[in-house]
Amino acid sequence: MINKQHLAFAFVLGLLGLLVNLYPIPLFGNQQLIIGNLFFVIVAIFAGPWYALITALLCSAGLYLAWDSWHMFLLFPLEAIWLGFARRRDVYSLFADICFWLLLGMPIFYLFAELVFELPDSYMTFITLKQGINGMLYTALGSIIVTLLPSGLHIKDRVSTQKRKSFNAQLTYTFTQILTLALLVSAFIFNNNSINQQQIDVKRNLDDSANHLGLATQTFIDNHIRAIDNAARWLSFTDQDISKWQGLLTKLHQSYPYFISMLIADEQGLITAASPISRLGKDTLNNKSLSIKDRHYFQEAFYNQLSFISPAFLGRGFGNDPIVAISAPLYDSRDRIKPRGIIEGSLNLTKFAQIDERNREYQQQAMVLVDENNLVIYASKSLEMTPLTPLKSSTMGLKYKTSLDMINFNNLSSSSPEFAFSKYVLKNGWSLYVVMPFSPLIKQVEQQYLTTFTILLFAFVTTVLLIQVISGRLTEPLESIAQKFNQWGKDNKALEQLNDSTPLEIYTLSKSIQQSKQALISYQLELEEKVAIRTIELEDANAKLQSLAEKDELTQLYNRRYAESHFPAIHDMCKRSYAALAFCIIDIDHFKQINDTYGHQAGDTALIKLAQLMKAYFKRDTDIVSRYGGEEFLIILPQCNALQVEQHLDQFREQVHQTAIVINESLSINISISAGLVISNAGYINDIDHWFKMADLNLYEAKAAGRNKVISTQLASDD
Repeated sequence: MINKQHLAFAFVLGLLGLLVNLYPIPLFGNQQLIIGNLFFVIVAIFAGPWYALITALLCSAGLYLAWDSWHMFLLFPLEAIWLGFARRRDVYSLFADICFWLLLGMPIFYLFAELVFELPDSYMTFITLKQGINGMLYTALGSIIVTLLPSGLHIKDRVSTQKRKSFNAQLTYTFTQILTLALLVSAFIFNNNSINQQQIDVKRNLDDSANHLGLATQTFIDNHIRAIDNAARWLSFTDQDISKWQGLLTKLHQSYPYFISMLIADEQGLITAASPISRLGKDTLNNKSLSIKDRHYFQEAFYNQLSFISPAFLGRGFGNDPIVAISAPLYDSRDRIKPRGIIEGSLNLTKFAQIDERNREYQQQAMVLVDENNLVIYASKSLEMTPLTPLKSSTMGLKYKTSLDMINFNNLSSSSPEFAFSKYVLKNGWSLYVVMPFSPLIKQVEQQYLTTFTILLFAFVTTVLLIQVISGRLTEPLESIAQKFNQWGKDNKALEQLNDSTPLEIYTLSKSIQQSKQALISYQLELEEKVAIRTIELEDANAKLQSLAEKDELTQLYNRRYAESHFPAIHDMCKRSYAALAFCIIDIDHFKQINDTYGHQAGDTALIKLAQLMKAYFKRDTDIVSRYGGEEFLIILPQCNALQVEQHLDQFREQVHQTAIVINESLSINISISAGLVISNAGYINDIDHWFKMADLNLYEAKAAGRNKVISTQLASDD
């Protein structure tokens, strides 16, 4: 039968888990920490396996939206059912979850990852272990939340414990929960901080290498541009015969060996001097049969009259080597406006390897230099890139949590990054990349996690064993004391199981209980006697409290509460017997003047004396005489003679006026009273407020008529 409350509970927590799992906590790389699954752990503990299955499916939906992978629909619902059945068998959730991941969870995930994910075997081991550790983390967190929840917040008809757990088992499990959560959280924090620091170090090394190699490359290029500029300026200003330029060019080339070749061409683009001349051939040079007029380095330098550094290209005439040409215009010493040719030097791109060698202290780093057209000028051998080919790259790994810039050169469509890189842009538009393989950093992180979790596992097992020993030392003596307590009157063997390892407090407790049993028996007898005495005293106290609740403390007359509570019964009594009822309010005349003249003590004396007179004059058991408040008194006279009650009250008024009230030995005073009286036969309104209002009107009339009077009114019955 479906429990609607459990079903609603499962859906609500499932929706919460879905929302939390939409935003898993990112760790290094593509690893993420799942927290939302703790909600199906809570449902499994409270409601059992099938409701936990509903919650787990909703939690898995959140992960599916975040990851676009369906494996969680198999793994986590299975985990929820496992935990639910474990709860029904009174197996602690954390212990059950550890068994689940060791026996089913991690093997199933490993098999799934082998079939679906394209990952190295070493990485497979890491992510599988991380999956199990994550499961233990959210299970420990969910179990602790359930433990901390007050019983008032537990759902009704929750799965109950069939067998009461021992204190030893409960203590061990509680410490295990806290230990597991603390160790795992600290491990994740430690590893995350360590990995972040490693990334900072790698990024700093890459940036340093890029800046160092970039500056070296820039300096290398600037020196050779400057060499061509200086040579062009010197040849333009010299008056030497042009036939001697071949020798000058050869000497210049010897000073700059990184030029694979150098040449001088006239305004027609025909080569007039070259170095090394052996690569060109004397016949070609003498016949002036080789023209470079179509080359962009000639056109830029000759027509635009600018120093020029070209993109990378294949040489012609001097060989088929990939080169970068640096050229500058030549002028006649007598005409500085129109150029008469150019001088050009072809940089040997393989010479950039010497710059690359300067970075060999970082063995895993490699270098790529591309021109403004994104053609590879130079690349380290480990990258296997052909010069003058376009650099093909993609910035993959965008889903990876890392502070490094990542790039792929080989598998451009892979979601896993191949290299971390830093980029340096030269002044001529060239770009230099310093790259480092990303996989060694992943393997380093894997090894770090494996080492950390191995240490944590050892610490976990060791601590659990210690907790078992410590809790046993606490609980075994307590169990012994509990078992022997009822027998201590017969024998004295209670301390037999207490040894040197027993905590002092428990040993002291045992001895104290043993020594106190006889004292407890005597205390029990004494307590019974005291209880009997206290019962009698309590009855007396209750009687006194009853009196205080109904009597006015000063006058010992009934108080207002008593009069109001008993009026309905008196009224009903008169109504049943068709008897008259008199209701009278009495007020002391000029009472404030008595207080102001003689003091409040004199006023209290007057009140007490008036109360004594009233009790003596109206003394039937059915009469109610009460102090209604201040100097006002209320008299209720049931079953009275309606024709004589006014006369009776007038006689009382006269007696009060003639009675001297002794204030002290030298002072006595007389007081007068005014009275408002209403009389009704049976059946008049059963509402004391109405009676009081009518009597109060008569009292007001008596005071207005000069006081010391009784004004009476006969009320008609409402029957």
